[in-house]
Amino acid sequence: MRRELGTKRVRFRLKTPISDKKEQTDSLRVDMKQLLLIAYNFPPLTTSGMYRAYQFAKYLPRHGWRPLVVSVDPASLQHTGPLDAAPLASMNGQIVVSQARAFEPMASLARLRARLSGARRPSDASGDAADPGGAPGNDRGPGSGGASWKDWLTDWISLPDRQSGWIWPAYRAGMRLVREETVDAIVSTSPPPSGHLAALLLSRRTGLPWIADFRDPWIGNPYHNVRSSRFLDPADAWMERRVVRGARRVIANTEELRLRFVDRYPALASRFVTISNGFDGEEIMPRSSRASNEPFRIIHAGTLYGQRDPTPIVRALERMCDRGDLEPGEFELVLLGSAAGRSDTVASLLRSPLASRIRVEPQVGRAEALQQLADSDLLLLIQVGTTLQVPRKLFEYLAIGKPMLALVTEGATENLIRREKLGSAVRPDDGEGIENALRHAMTGQSRIPTRPASFDFRALTEQLVEELEEMIR
Repeated sequence: MRRELGTKRVRFRLKTPISDKKEQTDSLRVDMKQLLLIAYNFPPLTTSGMYRAYQFAKYLPRHGWRPLVVSVDPASLQHTGPLDAAPLASMNGQIVVSQARAFEPMASLARLRARLSGARRPSDASGDAADPGGAPGNDRGPGSGGASWKDWLTDWISLPDRQSGWIWPAYRAGMRLVREETVDAIVSTSPPPSGHLAALLLSRRTGLPWIADFRDPWIGNPYHNVRSSRFLDPADAWMERRVVRGARRVIANTEELRLRFVDRYPALASRFVTISNGFDGEEIMPRSSRASNEPFRIIHAGTLYGQRDPTPIVRALERMCDRGDLEPGEFELVLLGSAAGRSDTVASLLRSPLASRIRVEPQVGRAEALQQLADSDLLLLIQVGTTLQVPRKLFEYLAIGKPMLALVTEGATENLIRREKLGSAVRPDDGEGIENALRHAMTGQSRIPTRPASFDFRALTEQLVEELEEMIR
């Protein structure tokens, strides 16, 4: 039975009771400007990518902007992770969320490839159709650098990303909102870049001014859309150019990313602005519930994948124990979240002499994760191999207010930590530096970072509103 791609409308109103809701809705439409916000990741999804769009949507009504959100319908996704609609209840003002069903081409291709191969491989079961290698002979694709025809087809389908099947449904949902409401501007946020392409179509069709917000780089992102070959790189570059030239403003969430845009598009330099990520200054953070005599706890919260490898920390702790500087019972290391992307590394660590002091725990809900951070003594951040990005986790750590140790390579994350004095930033191959940072933290000499007001999403939303107001003049 064919299932139609449609949209689901959800309306969230003020928590304060009112006697005439229709009158309030009419008043909002008259007195407030309305923003069409294209955000694939949005509550009830609990992905890291939803946080920025959610925070902007939460505080925009305070500045006279009512968000009309187009997000993905979780019911149409093969895998969503935990869902939580509670953040929507905290919205100040009215928000309309239109959930557009997504067609997942990668999942469909995985099923097709499983049928063609006669067996369902583990990667197919996860919806990841990327082949570990190409088949021999005439199965090679043109310009693939060794990739198979199946890989070549997979790459095409995942252009610009694995959410490409959401572009048309998001465009249709946005057009319905434009017809039903008086929309003043459009903002789209990525990743996935598919959201920008939907916004590009909407802006062209309606003539509405549009801001493209980049949480990560599209070009040169080591974690974006890892393909089996590079033959589609020119297509990515072409699509990014269309987005940059079509948007009135392009927001980068790090200064390093903004400068990279300026370097690639010098004629459009005035179009690029920086609005960083941040924390919710109104969110009440939990307090530690641990006894003072418990072992020193180091925690890394979040997914381990790519070059996010906790091995340098474990090796430093091993050396400190071997020298007698530290007893194994005096500390524990908690790896909280999915380790599927580094399963071999984690398995190796659990065979180390300190295996009894390492706990690997699965992903938990946000409230429990924050409590575990509050119950820890040192927050571990790992950001290696990226020069333009700062992980949102850094701002979560900042909100908790505990000492931070970051394993970083040169780039935006290191620059921010050193500039704002947010914690210790050490290279992963600097064993002595890691040991010194651990020793300082364990002896209470680490500095607890303050929370700069410039990273409060209330201030960041003011910056976004300034750009919106200037754009629509």
